[in-house]
Parts: sequence; structure tokens; C-alpha cells
Amino acid sequence: MSDVWGDDRPTRRQVLADVAVAVGFGLFMLAVHVAIGAWPVLAAVLLAVALGLRRVSWPLMSAFAVAGSVAQVVGDDIAYLANIAYAVLFFTLGAHRDSRVRRFGLAAAGVAVLCAAAYGATRGAPDLGGFKRGVATVGLGSTAAVVCLGGWGGGYVRWQQRQAVQARVDAQLEALEVRRVTELYDLEQERRRIAADMHDVVAHSWAVVAAQSDGARYALRDRPAEAERALEVIGETARTAMGDLRLLVARLRDRELRPTTPGPAQQEALLDRMRASGMDLRMSETGPAEVSPLVALTAYRLLGESLTNALKHGDLTRPVEVNVDWTDGYRLRVTNTVGATEPPLPGGGHGIAGMTERALVAGGTLASARHGDRWVVEAHLPHVVTSSDGEGRT
Repeated sequence: MSDVWGDDRPTRRQVLADVAVAVGFGLFMLAVHVAIGAWPVLAAVLLAVALGLRRVSWPLMSAFAVAGSVAQVVGDDIAYLANIAYAVLFFTLGAHRDSRVRRFGLAAAGVAVLCAAAYGATRGAPDLGGFKRGVATVGLGSTAAVVCLGGWGGGYVRWQQRQAVQARVDAQLEALEVRRVTELYDLEQERRRIAADMHDVVAHSWAVVAAQSDGARYALRDRPAEAERALEVIGETARTAMGDLRLLVARLRDRELRPTTPGPAQQEALLDRMRASGMDLRMSETGPAEVSPLVALTAYRLLGESLTNALKHGDLTRPVEVNVDWTDGYRLRVTNTVGATEPPLPGGGHGIAGMTERALVAGGTLASARHGDRWVVEAHLPHVVTSSDGEGRT
């Protein structure tokens, strides 16, 4: 995830602003402390330099801050007003993104409080008695705690706020990435479904057209009525295929366009085309048909592809048996005879792979294999409940 705060390197404008504040602070503190003594003036200058370096280098800032405190301990007077700068310096340490720097700042603040209390106990009020010296010790220590620990605490709160903002930004970016990947996956799945539909439409249509054209050619002289009927089937099949292809192209252009749900009329037309192509089709269907769009479309495609494969590779002198059972979801069994020398489809064929994918999408299974001289396709789709938006869910 990207860091919304960028890196730690300050901009030129920030550095110039810090330098300007440091110069103003130093000049003001010089005017205030010049009458007190040289050591407070030196401490004020060192603290001003530390303020100017706080974005450039925290080690240099810390070094000048420590030098300012040493100058006050060595001398006889404290730069009380200039020590306000320590709040800003410890704020910088507490807000740093590096945990080691933050821990260093907390430890340094603790040491500063102890040193201030020790100074008050030993040198803060040499002419006072024990009770008043204790008051001075507590006063210096508590003041140092407010300035140093308070400054560090404010910086730490600032760091936590930045972390909270970063966490929210990271969560939003992650959600956007998940959404992007999901949309890409859905798009790819939709393309695969459209490709499978296009394969089914083209393969089925051309198989019917090829069979009918052969029949028309053989019957043209002796049985003109059969040839005319074959040509009618070819025309009807071509028109149906063109309509299906238009819908598929429209779905490619408009992702919101839902596929049409085949009904009993479409299934009956499919069976009629197969029978007209010379297939001895024996159909049995039990149970009420499932009305889910997902199952209806999947069932229609599985049946169409199974019959198309039987038309292309089966022995049409033998019957093709189709058994459909709706009592336990959707169960399909298609059995046809194949020749003894019928070559196996390489890799299972695109049609079989598409059928398997369709069944898996609907939460079901499909098996297609040769058993002796018979080719058997068996598919099962579980019950699917139709939701209010028309989508099928298992």
C-alpha cells in the first residue's frame, strides 16, 4: 500500500519556514535572556538552531537540544522561556514514523524530567530550606514533565492519527483492488460463457446444416419433397443461428444484457431439428421442469451439445436415447452408438470441455465417456432457487 504522507524528506518550503521560525525565536529569546547571562543566551541560540533542524535531521536536532540543556546546567541560570522549544522538539520525536526514534524521544523526555528535578534539588534554590527546596524540585520536575512528556505525547497522538488515516486509505485501496480483480474475474467468466455459447451455436448449426445438405443432395432427384424439407430445415437453422449470434454480440457490447432463458418451445425446436437431420431420437422426461434461468439455460446447452456430438460422431442408424429427470435437480443422460473405429476426440474436444465448465458453474457435474460401442453423457445439476433478481443460486 502507498503511504499517503510520502517520505520523511522535507520540502524546500518547509525547511525555509522552519529556519524563519528559528531565527525569529532566537532573536526574541536573545532579547529576553541577554540581561540574565551568557549561558541562557547560548542555550537560547542552541535551541533556536535545533528548531531550524527539526525536519532536516533528528539526530542533529537532538544534539543541539542536549547542548542547550548542558549550557544551562553548566551556567548558573536557566533559560526558562526558551525551554518552551523543547515541547516542539519532543513533539517532533513523538510524531516520527520510526518506532526507534519515538522510543528514543520518550526515554529522553524521562531523563529530562529527572535532570530537571535533580537540578531543583541540588542547585535550583541553594538559599532555601529543605521544604522549599522540595517545592522547587517538584516545580522544576513537573514543568519539565509538562513541556517534554507533554510535547512527546502530543507528537505520539499525531502519529496515531496519521496511522489511522493511513489505515483507512489502505482499506479503501484494498477494497478497490478487490473490486477491480472481482470485476476482471467476472468479465473473464462472462467471456468464457459467451465463447462457450458461440461454440454451441456454431457447432450445432453447422452440424445440422451439414447433415441436411447431404440428405438434400441424395434425395434431390428421387425424393424432391424430402429435399425441400431439408432445405427448409437448413434455412430455419441458419436464421436461428444468426439470431443467437446477434444476441451473443450484443452481450459482448453490453455487460448488463442478460442471456435469454430457453423454454419448452426452444427445446422442442431443437429436438425437431435433430429428428429432421435423420436422428432416431427417443426422449423421455420425468418430473416438473425447474424454472431457474441458470438451470434452464445450462440444461438447454448441455442437451444441445450432447445431441450435436451424437449427430457428428454417432451412428445415426441406431437410436439416440435421452433421459431427463427433474425430480432431484436436473439429471441428463444421453446415449448414442458410435462406430467401432470412431476416433476419440483429442483432449475431450472443445464441446465436452465447455459442457463440463457449464455444469461446474451451475454447481453440478458432468461425465462424458465411451463404454464399448456406446457414448454416454451424464450430467447432474442440483436444485437451484430463483432469487428476486432472477439469478440462480444453489
